[in-house]
Amino acid sequence: MSAASTAKRTAVAAAAAAAVFLPAAAASAQGAEIPEEGWEYSEKWDFVQDEFTAQAHADTEDLLAEHFEDRTFSIGHESIRLQNYYIDGDNETPVQRKFRADFYVDGSGEGLETALYLPGGITPGIQDLTDGGDHDGHYLLHCSESDTKCKEKELRDGTVVAYTTDGTYIEAAAFFPDGSVGWTWWGEGEGGELPSAKEITNFVADFDTAPVWHALEND
Repeated sequence: MSAASTAKRTAVAAAAAAAVFLPAAAASAQGAEIPEEGWEYSEKWDFVQDEFTAQAHADTEDLLAEHFEDRTFSIGHESIRLQNYYIDGDNETPVQRKFRADFYVDGSGEGLETALYLPGGITPGIQDLTDGGDHDGHYLLHCSESDTKCKEKELRDGTVVAYTTDGTYIEAAAFFPDGSVGWTWWGEGEGGELPSAKEITNFVADFDTAPVWHALEND
């Protein structure tokens, strides 16, 4: 992660925390507390595009160009506010809030999705499903029997990076100290080549989640 990205995220998180983690009266005026089990449904996070999603999309395009200079990307879907439903297995609350964008790699057919998540309803790391356990939607990453590698490690700044792969895809996430998450799913194209797991985890570790914090502050 670049020093500039780290400094920017720290500053934004501090500002967001001042607005979000306040006593009830102040919180009701400046923002909601981050709900551990997830957010309630909100129309403001239901297929909405605005200046915050536009900034996130521009940032992601810049990172793709920086980290994968040998690839040219086309846009599948521009960044949009979305909510992950059914994370408790029964209904549409609680939910996870995110910005999502889709891209394709010109020539190779590789496809990828990217997302920036707010804290709330997310368990860091990878859920191990190789023993046949029940899928837990609070995890963004799941290691199944068909996967060939599932790894995670903590970086010096406290960020936890993790990925799973079966050789045809790599799914990776960076769980930042402020609770936000950068995530991607990258699938192979006709040529059968993917970036390395290291390249992809370095990519997500450099995500700037400031736009989702700013969106929350302005809700």
